[in-house]
Amino acid sequence: MKIFNNPTASLLKKSLDILTGHNRNISENVANMHVEGYKRKPTRFLDEMMAAQRQTAMKTSNPRHMRIDPEDRPVPQWEKGSVMITREMADLAQNQIRYDFSARVLRRKFDGLTASITGRIR
Repeated sequence: MKIFNNPTASLLKKSLDILTGHNRNISENVANMHVEGYKRKPTRFLDEMMAAQRQTAMKTSNPRHMRIDPEDRPVPQWEKGSVMITREMADLAQNQIRYDFSARVLRRKFDGLTASITGRIR
């Protein structure tokens, strides 16, 4: 029985790994902002999340669920050039919100398992 390694938990763990990597990229972009010729490291969460979702074989049964989008999206122009601090700070805030959400959902999942094992509710 897959209690700890079900598809939802696996996807949430992968999202936390992806978001940690994005946080590292954003901090490197900010740190090297004034370096001549430095190219911005991209932080494309949705593309990596869709790839992780394909690997976990999550099924969607409702059109309102997250869907897997196979099309390759072009890289936005602002990701190709040098670092813009306002964009990096916006990406950092967005990344933090996504990380907090994923961590909160994963914690609730494990809290539910703890409650069912111990037989206590809070």
